Amino acid sequence: MSNDPSSSDRPGAVEPSLDWTVFDDQTRSGIVERLDRTAFARSATLQRVVDLAATFAQSGFAQISLLGEAQYVPVARGTLPLLDGTPIPDSLCSITMASGQSVVIGDTSRHAWVRDLPLVAAGAVGSYLGVPLRNADGVVLGALCVYNKHSTVWPNHLASALEDLLAFAATEIQQIATIDSQEASLEQLTTAIQNIVAPPPVAVPPGVQLAGRYRSADVGGDWYEWTPTAHDEIALTIGDVSGHGLDAVAKMTRLKAHVHAYLLEGHGPAETLRLANQSFEDSGQMATVLDARYRPADRLLTYASAGHPPPLVVRGRDAFFAGTQPGPPLGFATRAPATQSLRLDIGDTVLLCTDGLYEQRRCALDESLEELRLHSIDVARAAHTLDEFVDQLLQLPLSDTDDDACVLALRV
Repeated sequence: MSNDPSSSDRPGAVEPSLDWTVFDDQTRSGIVERLDRTAFARSATLQRVVDLAATFAQSGFAQISLLGEAQYVPVARGTLPLLDGTPIPDSLCSITMASGQSVVIGDTSRHAWVRDLPLVAAGAVGSYLGVPLRNADGVVLGALCVYNKHSTVWPNHLASALEDLLAFAATEIQQIATIDSQEASLEQLTTAIQNIVAPPPVAVPPGVQLAGRYRSADVGGDWYEWTPTAHDEIALTIGDVSGHGLDAVAKMTRLKAHVHAYLLEGHGPAETLRLANQSFEDSGQMATVLDARYRPADRLLTYASAGHPPPLVVRGRDAFFAGTQPGPPLGFATRAPATQSLRLDIGDTVLLCTDGLYEQRRCALDESLEELRLHSIDVARAAHTLDEFVDQLLQLPLSDTDDDACVLALRV
């Protein structure tokens, strides 16, 4: 990602080249043309992504553009007309696609890439920042952009922040494309859910190991995520939306995106869950969520639970569940959960999981969790790496419910 392609605003700057052959790819444009734009326009998740982008940029104008045979704008904030149906040669967002990277332009009137475009020449767009929108296969479908009528000194971190937001816009787009396709096979759907559930790769601080897995048994609403926060922490989230089928997947995708948005806004675990409940309570379904933050500087783990089992800590030759005061599950929560904390020891492994890993019809919940605790000790001894630890846990025949399972582990 180029930090400031707008360096061409300066006299004598050398322009990188634009690759317009991306628009010759008929497979790519076919993907865009088949997407349901009405579903995009109805998506609360995509609207929130655009709203957050505008907030981060301190701009009144932001949009997601799809570029097929022309530019389509399914989601926008503000009234500045980067118009739906704009021909590709006249589109600002086409510059982002042709560059193959994020484009940061502080003064469009001085930038060789865009200064002759109609909206710039008319004085309607004075500054622009665009981030490429890719699907799970890496195909560029469009852009998320923010813009102003006047020139702007964009913050250095802004493009990276919008790239983080776009990971969730891409997830929503993938879900819409998959669920709206009547010809999608179960295998295709499972692959799509895998891509929705798995977090995008992020840098892990020294001294921290992370591993996560999703095991598909039925089409359900399980997910996990880890992501760095602005407070030098790692956010660890795991959740399970009740029910099965495409409706559960759709609600899981939206809930996951909302939780991530609240993380980006800087809320702690309990407040994140309280806000997530407000966005989920009219869904007609229930979800359990555990939200945790780990701070490597002092090995402090803080967490809150909405009806979800607490973190399991494997320490040496023992294991224990961290104390928790869970609030009710999301969807029916009448009070916010309490945030609690635990200081970890070097060598500790923290396990978060959904009930598809351990739940048994023949046992009470406490008995199932105790069996998981005992097995986790044996598996930790046998596994040489954290990846082996989570893989071996998923291979154990602990559950008899034929349910999806997510496992997320942290080792310090």
